[in-house]
Amino acid sequence: MLLFTAIGVLLGLGVGFIPGFSSNNLSMLFITSGLVSSNYYLAVTAVAIEISNSFFEFLSPMIFGIGNEATALAVDPVYEGISEESFNRGISIIVSGGLVGILISLPLLFFADKIYPLFYSSLKPLVGWILLFLCAYMVWIERGWKKIFSAVIFCMSGLLGLMIKDSGLISADYSLLPIFIGLYGFSSLLSKRSEKKELIQDITFLEKANAAAKAFASSMLASLIPGMKRGQISAIALQAGGVMKREEVLFILPAISLAFATLSILVLGTTGNVRSSLAYDVQEVMGELYFSQTVLFVSVIAITACMSSCILVILAKPLGKIMSRVDGKYLKILGFCVCSFLVVNFTGFYGIILAFTATCIGILSKKLGIRSTHLMGVLMLPTIVSVML
Repeated sequence: MLLFTAIGVLLGLGVGFIPGFSSNNLSMLFITSGLVSSNYYLAVTAVAIEISNSFFEFLSPMIFGIGNEATALAVDPVYEGISEESFNRGISIIVSGGLVGILISLPLLFFADKIYPLFYSSLKPLVGWILLFLCAYMVWIERGWKKIFSAVIFCMSGLLGLMIKDSGLISADYSLLPIFIGLYGFSSLLSKRSEKKELIQDITFLEKANAAAKAFASSMLASLIPGMKRGQISAIALQAGGVMKREEVLFILPAISLAFATLSILVLGTTGNVRSSLAYDVQEVMGELYFSQTVLFVSVIAITACMSSCILVILAKPLGKIMSRVDGKYLKILGFCVCSFLVVNFTGFYGIILAFTATCIGILSKKLGIRSTHLMGVLMLPTIVSVML
């Protein structure tokens, strides 16, 4: 188990350096490769890939300024000529956030078999209305004209999500790749910034506790609602929770990712319902999951988190030195080239059109001064429409 966990951690580390890419695609390729014949070890490796990448996927936003579905919201607060000291501090915050995300979820292991079957049947009919209320609330709390601009950006990105959903133009496994690269990657690289952000400050214990509570509440809610994704949860937590400091963003995003992953395994083992890509991979390999097996996979999650944290802390110092010595514009050029290659190679002509359209929406959002959380309409609007219709 430890051997295949370590293999998964190393694979997750490799994907973490690829801007805009997701570990979901790697897990799918690994499961279908036939390299491992044992379903148990295959599932363990898939879990290790997903969990380790929940830590390592923040390397791309901090180095290139380009995130994926889960980390895109961290791009703006982090990237822009980051110093060695700030890079190390950012890594420390990410590690602590991820570990806290697991710790706040583990106690639920003793009650999951009673809580989830009860709440799932009660909330299922209300899913669409809950999401609609949350989205409307996120727009309403904006000030003045930004209410209208935020609603426009939310609808524009949402319509883009509806257009690509089940269109068949691009493989479903990579349909979000050009959209998120455009919305958060290319638009950030092409937009001019009036203020250079270099420093990442320390985060207090009270701020960590507050962010941990928001991460657990949003992850718990999402684990009960069908169709919710990590990006959607993050957008709701940041916007509705009023999280704006970049240090808090760096703490809460990994906390949400790890908490949601852990809770989704508990949901799978108690109700048989899939709530995350991690749970989907485990069910694809293992089939029906017994509660005793759930405990085992939660243990794999905890072990993977410890391994990944150690590796990330070790990497922080040498990476920080490299970051402080390389001109930011060269990193931007490199990130732009890598992402362009990914879009062309995996999604072809239609992916290029999607990336261009998403980039235009992302640039418009920045020009209007709209928070990047509203761009998550690309995930939330299609989910609302699908569950309500």
